Amino acid sequence: MPRLIALLTLLLFSVSLRAVTTDDLLKNLDERIHDLPKNRGSLIKSYQNHSQSYIYDQALAIISFTKNNQQKKAQRLLKGLNSLQLKDGSLYFSYYLDGVSPYPLEGDKRIAGAISWVALAATHYQQQFKTNEYQKFNLGILKYLKNEMVSVTINNVKTKAVRFAPHDIPSTPFKENDVIALEHNLDAYSAFLHYGRINNANDWIEDAALLKKFIVQLWDKKRAHFWSGASIQSSKVSQSELYLDNQTWSLLALDVDILKELSPEKALELNCEFFQTEHEGVKGFMDSRPTNRPSLHSFIWSEGTLGQVLAMKKMSSIKKEEILCNQLSADDYLHSVKKMIKADGGIAYATTTMNEDFTTSSSVAGTAWMVFAMNGINPFEVN
Repeated sequence: MPRLIALLTLLLFSVSLRAVTTDDLLKNLDERIHDLPKNRGSLIKSYQNHSQSYIYDQALAIISFTKNNQQKKAQRLLKGLNSLQLKDGSLYFSYYLDGVSPYPLEGDKRIAGAISWVALAATHYQQQFKTNEYQKFNLGILKYLKNEMVSVTINNVKTKAVRFAPHDIPSTPFKENDVIALEHNLDAYSAFLHYGRINNANDWIEDAALLKKFIVQLWDKKRAHFWSGASIQSSKVSQSELYLDNQTWSLLALDVDILKELSPEKALELNCEFFQTEHEGVKGFMDSRPTNRPSLHSFIWSEGTLGQVLAMKKMSSIKKEEILCNQLSADDYLHSVKKMIKADGGIAYATTTMNEDFTTSSSVAGTAWMVFAMNGINPFEVN
């Protein structure tokens, strides 16, 4: 009997794997789109269990539609974001589906990384469809981000970096306007670099070089991994926590030459040691942990795991040999995360956890990153 149950489970798993197709994932993203009033474009519902629409998720959906030649759907979302753009070129962190934002009433929450992703998505759109329709919108975002660049000295190296946010948000335990995050500067670096390249605009490429200079300073040569960021005021590098996507997104954003200098496959090994786990029948990765003790939570983060999949594949390409993580391949993890498909056809953001930042709800982020991972799309690169 146990053997029969195991065989039936394997059969059901095989059926579910065959059911996860790019077309079905794109259909799920399409079904989440809601039109704004007065023909102002559209926004996409980030999670099925609430009505917030995060701009990062808009960007992921735009890239997903764009890379699959679904221009009208990407266009609707860009039109919606364009209608919400503030005078200085920025956007709030999230909006309700009617275009009203909880901000600035709940704090001036304009996060550099999320805003950078919108710029990157607009550049994907421009390159893919050979149109300047949203170039002005994109340029407004990039100018805002450039104005958010501050002078910093990290490890005695002077450069510039984009700060986390223009103002402190009282509800959080840290000062956003004193933080320069690696993750956000990877996002802005890619936005500057690829806009500059496709528009032959050297000034943006030069700004990208400054951000790259900062990014490299957060690589710890002795420990062979990236730290999460630094303080603007003190120039002190934050070493209290380790983050999964600090390692993976760095590998995805940076060029091959600099990666060969850093040997970042060691950073992937860190992810395998500290973040790899199995939960609810899924093998994948958690998001973060304190440096000096284990994490309080153990769960699978779909978006982060799929970023690890793409990073492993990129490093395999660079090293000319398959990179494994605890004896599992990138495709092993990809197939495992497919178990997280929900009834609506989208991918759950996480397995069950008490961490309130993560939900088991069907998500744009999990679904879009599944599109990327299944199709070998690196969203940090525009080509």
